[in-house]
Amino acid sequence: MSNICCLISDRQKSLFDPTYIHTVRSNQTLAIEISKTTTVKSNSKYATSVLDIDGNGEFLLSGGVVGAVSIHQINFTQENAKNELKVICSEQKASHKYCINSIKWFPYDTGIFISGSSDKSVKVWDTNEMIPVDQFKFSGHVYDVDIPKKSGKTSNLIASAISDHQIKLCDIKTGSNTHTLKGHSGPVTNVTWSNRNSYALFSGSKDGKIIMWDIRRSNAAIHYFDKFNGSSQIAHSGSVTSLSQTEGGLFLLSSGEDQQVRCWNLSNGENTLTNFGNAASPDCKSIKSAISFNSCYPGLLYLPNDSDISVFDILTGDFIHSLSGHFGRVHAVCFNKVRPQLFSCSSDCTILVWEPPGPDSMDEETEKIDPYQDTWSDSDENGS
Repeated sequence: MSNICCLISDRQKSLFDPTYIHTVRSNQTLAIEISKTTTVKSNSKYATSVLDIDGNGEFLLSGGVVGAVSIHQINFTQENAKNELKVICSEQKASHKYCINSIKWFPYDTGIFISGSSDKSVKVWDTNEMIPVDQFKFSGHVYDVDIPKKSGKTSNLIASAISDHQIKLCDIKTGSNTHTLKGHSGPVTNVTWSNRNSYALFSGSKDGKIIMWDIRRSNAAIHYFDKFNGSSQIAHSGSVTSLSQTEGGLFLLSSGEDQQVRCWNLSNGENTLTNFGNAASPDCKSIKSAISFNSCYPGLLYLPNDSDISVFDILTGDFIHSLSGHFGRVHAVCFNKVRPQLFSCSSDCTILVWEPPGPDSMDEETEKIDPYQDTWSDSDENGS
């Protein structure tokens, strides 16, 4: 905290350029590699399927393939020292019967989190007691859950992606199902609330469609994303495997069974036609991708790709590099919005930490990578 106070004080005194922090954060994020000092300890011999980090970057929440739930504290680490992130609390007996497909912190309070599972239920948890305090049962498997990040009238609504082609909205306050959204012709694999509009919701399905919903309307499906910006209403040829938004809600990134990654402009709902190449794995199973924070330029997409994590520039579609360290299929990645740090989980039963190298290495990287460096040259200085 003292370092942050010093930086704020120096900035107020105009002791450095305001872009300095952005440049440092960008260099650090671009240099992320498997951590040489920080490991994550697990109390289970089974694989972790999903991850989430709270908005303050303090706690890592994880759900397992056998229905177990665990919480690690991640904000107390020492530089240039070996750190082992231990489980501070876990629960298996009161958890789900089958694989947890999605898990999320409540945006405004780490005393609550939600989970969705293949046992056809969504549970609301009391973190302090590590017990479910409410449960919603459905007729199909729950592939994804989300809760609005913006405060407002919808802040207590859980959106659940169900295998019976529907999206269910459940109210935590009343404990009842409030809406059923119909428009997909296949199992719904992904759902995410808009980061800009508290009434807007995005969903992806195995039918290849991505739909934008306005839950205030009787005919809630207000836009079908089209890969050709036409009228086919098809976003991917095959299942939609992941959905993720930029922090400001300007762009939506999707991946599909067709091995394509697409960037959608949410101001007009059109495909930006950014070419990511054959970026995604040809797998119909849903994965959890992640996007770097706003202070990083360029913005980066972290996409699980078999046992690796592919990193792309969101705006240009350029492949930056691949993060290798797992020995099994990567299920999910989660980016820490407080500091440049990435967590990933895999079928190899490990959770890995990815972060910038030590200060000595970063000094070298800062000379190599400068997102703000001019590429033009002065012809007068070159003597021409």
